[in-house]
Amino acid sequence: MSLSGDPGEEIVPRLEEDNANQDNSNPEEVGEDKEGGEEEEEEIDEEERMAEEMRRREELELERVNDPMFQAPHLQEGIPPVTCNFGKADYWDGRYFKNTETFEWYHDFEQLQSIINRYCARDGRVLMLGCGNSRLSEDMYYDGYEEIDNVDISRVVIDQMTDKYFEIEGLKWRQCDVCDMGAIWEDAEFDCAIDKGCLDCVFCADLALKKVRKYVHEMDRVLKHGGAWIIFSHGRPEDRLEQLENDDSSSIEFLSFECNVHAIPKPLIDIYGVPDLKDPDELYFVYVCIKNPTKSKQKDDKKNRGIAAKQGKKALAKRLRDIRQKQAEFGAFAKTPTRDAFGN
Repeated sequence: MSLSGDPGEEIVPRLEEDNANQDNSNPEEVGEDKEGGEEEEEEIDEEERMAEEMRRREELELERVNDPMFQAPHLQEGIPPVTCNFGKADYWDGRYFKNTETFEWYHDFEQLQSIINRYCARDGRVLMLGCGNSRLSEDMYYDGYEEIDNVDISRVVIDQMTDKYFEIEGLKWRQCDVCDMGAIWEDAEFDCAIDKGCLDCVFCADLALKKVRKYVHEMDRVLKHGGAWIIFSHGRPEDRLEQLENDDSSSIEFLSFECNVHAIPKPLIDIYGVPDLKDPDELYFVYVCIKNPTKSKQKDDKKNRGIAAKQGKKALAKRLRDIRQKQAEFGAFAKTPTRDAFGN
């Protein structure tokens, strides 16, 4: 049997023909393949963007859950996840800069009105401590309180409130640290002071107990004899009273305050719910610290002896003369709902 030609000669042309067919393939088909690949890449990019957006939303939601500003009323305990933040001015500056909406700690004036009216005279001078952007001072003003000085550690919120209430002369706004108000006010300036969450924030500061003691002594200084310091707090009596009372007149920590404790239920989500008044976790506490005139005089005498020892008798005589002149004009006692500044 005879074969015509070399089989290798037949195979090579067939390979060359196949390659030529591939090179001459339809360009539209090639373009479609490229477009399909680009679409797949775009789909992958879109999925990644959606996943990143979901992660960002979850992180934001976690921040909102941990920030008491966004919590439901029954969760507004006044204690942040990182407690030291509430004792820092830059935290509050940032918070009020980002959110200018009014925020009420614990309760608004309607729920607190009966206690405030019981101890604060409407014609007295009131100090609002850690005012924030609460409406409490505004509501008290329209309830008849004539003169309210508002202070906060945040310059941002004080500027905001100054602009908001510039037409109301009875409301004044100052930025200051409540632990050191000596540069602003002299002794015995106020008839009543209100603290709604401020003391709780001082407890969150660095060197908390030291600052709390300074704050309490400042309040003992700026209130008149018989004046009331009303503190609304989440802190229980076993944690707060030891910082607010000290009867040892020989101690440097001697205080003239005598405190009464009230309890008020926390807000409930269920409007038909009934709070358990025996459960301290469902209560806020109100500490009404009255400046006892007898103890206050003891503390003043101790301070006068210190001034005489350090600055001399002339400095003490001038101080006593200024005090007598001030008392003759404005009275020696704090105004209360049942007593005027002259004890009547």
